[in-house]
Parts: sequence; C-alpha cells; structure tokens
Amino acid sequence: MKDLKRFLSYMGKYRFAYWFILITTLIMESSLQILYSYVTKKTLNAIEFQNMQLFRTAVVVCVVIVILKCLFPYLRYFQIRLVRKMVYEFKLNLYEKLLNMNMYFFNDTHSADAIKTLNWDANSLKDSWFSHIYWVLGKIVIVVSSIITMYFYNRMLTCISLIISALTAFVSIKINQSIKKYAKKVQKKSTKLSMLLSDIISGFVTLKMNSGTKVVLNYFYEENEASFQSEKDRVKMEALFEIVAFLLGIIGSFGTIIVGVWLVSEGRVDYGTLMAVVTLQMGVSNAMQRLGSSIAALTTSLVRAGHVFDFMESEMEEEITWFTAGNGLERKNINVQNKRDKAIDISDLHFSYNENDESKDKNKMHAQLNSEKMQICIGEKVMITGESGCGKSTLLKLIQGFYPVQNGKIKILGKDINEYSLAELRNVITYVPQDSYLFEGTIAENIAFGWNEETAPVMDVIVSAAKKAHADEFIKDLPEGYNTKVTAGGTNLSGGQRQRISIARAFMKDAPIVLMDEPSSALDTYSENAVLEAMSVFMKKKTVIMVSHRMTGAEKFNRVVRMD
Repeated sequence: MKDLKRFLSYMGKYRFAYWFILITTLIMESSLQILYSYVTKKTLNAIEFQNMQLFRTAVVVCVVIVILKCLFPYLRYFQIRLVRKMVYEFKLNLYEKLLNMNMYFFNDTHSADAIKTLNWDANSLKDSWFSHIYWVLGKIVIVVSSIITMYFYNRMLTCISLIISALTAFVSIKINQSIKKYAKKVQKKSTKLSMLLSDIISGFVTLKMNSGTKVVLNYFYEENEASFQSEKDRVKMEALFEIVAFLLGIIGSFGTIIVGVWLVSEGRVDYGTLMAVVTLQMGVSNAMQRLGSSIAALTTSLVRAGHVFDFMESEMEEEITWFTAGNGLERKNINVQNKRDKAIDISDLHFSYNENDESKDKNKMHAQLNSEKMQICIGEKVMITGESGCGKSTLLKLIQGFYPVQNGKIKILGKDINEYSLAELRNVITYVPQDSYLFEGTIAENIAFGWNEETAPVMDVIVSAAKKAHADEFIKDLPEGYNTKVTAGGTNLSGGQRQRISIARAFMKDAPIVLMDEPSSALDTYSENAVLEAMSVFMKKKTVIMVSHRMTGAEKFNRVVRMD
C-alpha cells in the first residue's frame, strides 16, 4: 500500500485532471454494462408479456448506449494525452535531478543501472498510469456496480455472485504477494544483466584479445539463467492467478444460471430478470478473470516505479544556477596582484570516501587524504605529485565541493569553503581533467560549455578561446570547421584535440583558480607539447594547481609539492 501511495503521489499538478477523466471513464464503462443488462431485461420481458412499451424503452436505452460508446474513445484519448504530458514532465525532473546528484551516487551506481532507471523504468510509468490503474480499477468498479444492480434484480442470485467475488478477491491478495516478491527479483536480475552488458560493451577490446572472455561470458550466462528462472516463477504465479480466477468465474456463472432456472420454474423470477442477472454475472466473471493479470501488471509496475521514486527521493547536491550575475561573487574584482594573499589555504584536512557510510567498519577505514598544511597564494602555480592513492585527485574534488569537508579546513580566497554556495564556489574554479568529455554536438557548442553568462557567446569569443588553446589550427582543417559534429565522448577526435578543446572551454570560463588533473598524461609527445603550450598561455594571471605523476612542464610552476 505504501508503494501505491507513493506511485499516485507523483502525478503532481495533473492529479485532479487525471482522476476526473479516469473516474468519468470508469462510470461510463460500468454504466454501459448495467445498461446492457437493462436492455436485455426489457427486451425479453416485452417478448414474454407481449408489451410494446417495454420494447420501446429498450430501443431508447439502446440509443443511449450508442451515444456513450461513441464518446468513450474520446475520454481515453484525453487520458493518454494527459499521461504522456505527465511522463514528459516527470522525465524532465528526473534528468534535472541527475544533474544535481552528489558524487556518492555516481561512485556507487553503475551507469547501466542509472540508464535503466531513467529510461526503461521511467517509460513504464506511461503504461502504469494509462493502462494498469485503469485495468484494475475498471474491473473492480464493474464488479461492484454489477453486484449492486443485481441486488435490485434478485437478492438470492446476488448472494452467489458476492460469495464468488469475495473468494476471488481473497485468492488475488494471497497470490499477488508472491507475484510482487518475484517481480522484485526480476527487477534486480534485469538491472544486473544491464550492468554486465554495459561492461561487455565497454571492455570489448580486452575481451577480444584475452582468454578471460569465457569467464565474463559464463558469468553473464549464469545471471541470464537466474533472471530467466525468476521471470518463469513470476509468470507461473500469474498463470495460476488467471486459472483460479477463470475457474471461480465459471462457477459463478453456472451457479447463477442453475439457481436462476430453478427460480423461473418456481415463478419467483421472470425470464428477463434472469437473463439480465446472467448478463451482469458474465461481466463480473470476465472482470474477475482479467483482474488477476491486471493486478500482476500493476504490481510489476509498482516495483519498477519504486526504483524510479527511490532515485527521485535520494540525496542530492545543492541546486546550482550557472550565471555570474546572480551567484553573489564578483570574479573580476579579485585582486591577483598581491601575491601574499591566499587563494587556497588548507589545514588539518583528513578525508575518507566511506567516512559517512554507517554500514562500513569505522576501524577498517583508511584515509584517502591527509594534508596538515598547504597554502597557495593568488597567482601562484603549484604542481602536486605523489604516489597513486595518496589523495591528489581527491584534493581537487574537495576544492570543487564534490564532497563535504568535515575534518579540517579549506579556505578559498579567505573564505571557508563551507560558507560558499556551490554556484559561488564553482564559478571561481576551472577544472581541466585528464580525459575531458565532449558531448554530442558541434565543436563550437562544446567549447561554449565553459561560457558562464546568461546570454550565449558570439562566435568571435569561441574562436578567440580556441586560438589561445592552440585548437583553432586543427579545427579550421576539419570539413565543417567549428560546425563539425562531435560524437558522444569525442571519439572522432584524437586525445590531443579533445584536450585542447577542453582547454578552450576553460578559457571561456576564465575563472581565477585553475585545477588540472594530469591533463597531458595520456597523450603522445606531439599532442603533449601542444597541450603544454596551450596551458602556458592559459595559466597566466591564474592560481593554478596541477596534479601530475610526471615532472613534465615543472619549469612552468613556482613550486612542486609532493604528497605522501
């Protein structure tokens, strides 16, 4: 029930319109079922008693039925239109939420799991809101309205239908509990399979060139078999549900007919009333037979939706507005002339990635970063070296606010990092990673990603940034220049070209503090020299921290700090 409440609560501002259309649809559908039985009763009684007035009444009701049947598809059209709009806006909220998730989410969540949640599971909401709720409530409304109508026709026949319906409802609740359990297993196995497929695709070169392929494929086969077994168990329970509902429906229909024939022979019920009740009972039996599969479908939807809603309710970062004018910090007024002023002041800093995870053994935690004291003046260039795992990259992440600073202090431009909003903090920092990601679009659009003003940059600004990054020379040689399409990840460009576009992006942001995480370590000699030349221009009048395993380009820095 908790999952269902949460499922319904995410309808948002369209909740009233959704329920109004759905309830109107259900009332119309149940009314048609009742009117069918009424027409049957009046028509047969007109024949039995030779009463033309009853026949004329039946004809009038038939006209009403035709009108309602013509209106019914329009209600369903308005409902699917509303549901599509609901899902569209919900998915926009999902993507906005994704952009504001904290680093713990990206570290702990496999990309395949996130894609499955944001795409497949989110898309299932359309079927849930449009079909599954309608199926379940539609069957229930038909059963209830039919039984109430049967009560006015004949109480004894109604009791038979009521007993069968109650028995079917009891069985439905019991079997549905098992279906939900198996649906959760299927959901977990599907997620695991998505992860394995993602790993196989990402590591296809390694798999092609090594004998370990069999190990990976055997693991996939095992998970696939487990998923198949879970799905088979779920389908078995659904089939059992439908069989039981079908048998109970048949018993109800035959029971109603047998008792009804006896009542007609005793003269206690007319033939038209009997057939009206039988018509309603057949509708009840049909509804109860389909109720099983409808509840099973809704249950599976609730499991999938629960995965999406868990994501929506997970912890995220502070929301960021990326416009300089509204972030409360004037970058351009920062004094870069006084070398004694501290751009970054670090003291007694200790950090571990699992320090906030209560499930971890605190005694077994190992520190990812220990820094007693580090001061960097405004305009100073510092290279940080050290062994792998000593916390160099972690330090850059803490300065950018990707993780909270809880043990120790970091001051940025004389102000404690925890006193900044994320918009203020990240507005004064430019980050150049080892392998900058390029998004699908044009080269100009990828360079403009660094622009931090409300209005879009003009092309001259983009070209100027590219020239400073020594990217203009290769961009002009491309078939469409700055309008050349870049594939996702920039796979149609070389590593050096991607990195120079990344530096051009950094020129566009023009922040006073620059953080670089081994920007040239994965490049060949020619590309590395081009990138280092671009960096030398970029670092002028900036406070720079560059993390590197190698001492290449150390002469461009004021000092080298080694972390242990």
